[in-house]
Amino acid sequence: MTEPKQILTPGETEYPVVERYAVLAASVLGSSMAFVNGTAVALALDPIQLDLDASLGEILWVANIYMVFMAALILIGGALGDFFGRRAVFAWGVGIFAVASLFCGLSPSSEMLTAARAMQGVGAALLTPMSLTLIADAFTKKSRGMAMGIWSAASALMTAVGPPLGGILAENVSWRWVFYMHIPLGLLALAITLFLTKAKPPPRKPESLDILGAFLAFTGFAGISYGLITLSETSERSMFSLQSVTWLGPIIIGVLALAWMIRVERKAATPMLPLELFQSGMFNAINVVTLLLYGAMGGIFVFYPIVLKDAYGLGVDETGIAFLGFVAPMAIITIVSGYLMKRFGVRLMLSLGSAICGIAFYSMCFIPAAGTISGAFISMLIFGIGMALVVPAMTTAIFNATPEESHGSASGVNNAAGRAGTLFFVAAYGAIVGFAFDLAAGPEARLAGYGSGEELTGAALIDFQDAMVTSFEALVLVSIGVMLACVIVSAFFISETIERGSFRSQARHIMLGFLRLFSSGPSREKEIEKQHPLTAERDTRDENDKKGE
Repeated sequence: MTEPKQILTPGETEYPVVERYAVLAASVLGSSMAFVNGTAVALALDPIQLDLDASLGEILWVANIYMVFMAALILIGGALGDFFGRRAVFAWGVGIFAVASLFCGLSPSSEMLTAARAMQGVGAALLTPMSLTLIADAFTKKSRGMAMGIWSAASALMTAVGPPLGGILAENVSWRWVFYMHIPLGLLALAITLFLTKAKPPPRKPESLDILGAFLAFTGFAGISYGLITLSETSERSMFSLQSVTWLGPIIIGVLALAWMIRVERKAATPMLPLELFQSGMFNAINVVTLLLYGAMGGIFVFYPIVLKDAYGLGVDETGIAFLGFVAPMAIITIVSGYLMKRFGVRLMLSLGSAICGIAFYSMCFIPAAGTISGAFISMLIFGIGMALVVPAMTTAIFNATPEESHGSASGVNNAAGRAGTLFFVAAYGAIVGFAFDLAAGPEARLAGYGSGEELTGAALIDFQDAMVTSFEALVLVSIGVMLACVIVSAFFISETIERGSFRSQARHIMLGFLRLFSSGPSREKEIEKQHPLTAERDTRDENDKKGE
């Protein structure tokens, strides 16, 4: 039985059957590295800290440097593919990520691991935006939905197995295998890309690359992160002394760099950040919710496993099983989210989902079973329900708030907002737990440091565990406040016009939104078919101009 011939639209190119599915396989394998990395590494941070004798600031750099490079370079990643060829950029990204994973596993110190993680971030920034783009190039519009569905299902599976697999490896083998397991995926993806696919010229080539914008974005993200992480290791007594320049100075430099980047983007021939989108107050409100929500999630995902192990004694593998509660609601919500959006609207979904996330944060610390595997599973299950309501509504809202021709750029900006939120919140949460831990801990626990009380015994160990819980309670209270802000912005700053777009209930459309939680690649699909009011207004203006001519 032969596959029916694809029906081509103007401008499309028919790929051979073998090459089409080779592109799909390579994209799934390459993306899987980033998805597994996004969920598994967080569970390995505590074993890494113990094995490498790392301080709180050093372990925060291990967690954050990956996101610094990814968030700074992801917006220019798509332009690199258009400039140098998408297959080539994808292959380079996969190769860099695989080699970096090897260096991560071999790292003898936290400094070496941080450098290797930075290299991973570069690879992820190249491969992630190209994976969906290659699929869109290889498959025609008629068969693209099927390909995206396969990619979504496979990637969701890899995302789901990340926590238990990472926990089991870190607890029973070594944290180093959390990184080694990326290597076979990368080698197979690279082999398929190089030997079973051919290079194709991109449909367009940008006038230039926004190198200055990317550099300023990196400087801004790195400066703010460096300042906040340094603050996490600064005692409350010297926080505002002359030594404060060590954390305050980099933050100021970072803020100035981001402000300069905005100025540069206004004049860039091919800007990586289309500023005209920010003229919409509704678009800005959605991005504020994205930044706050993803930021709180990223911060909790780093520190929740640490407190479960150090304060409550759960094994890393047990925490990995508990984290399955987060991905469990996806299957159910995927089926009904389209109906829920039609029935209740995007604003209510965003508000209700944010409120449920706040309840989940409360349960992580303030219920009797908070320190048990069942309690952790329930907390993550509640959190998963909240995010399962928010993510498809957010994905739909960002498209409904922008003209159709801007959907790709809008999705990329929204994705960048989420990654920036994760980056800054992880660093800021580190400063909060460091400060709260020092205030609550006794002399011996304070000397051992946050997350480093394994050698303590007796009263000193109990004091250490209590201080760990107290510091996490501070994060929980901050996170609840952040969720309250999300509820307020969703309810009062997103108008009813956001409900006018169409709502897609197909599983692949909603799953793409879920997968954005763990990846920074801007969606290349333009899913909203219904014409946006701004687009209609533009078309009317263009038609009147033609009549005038």
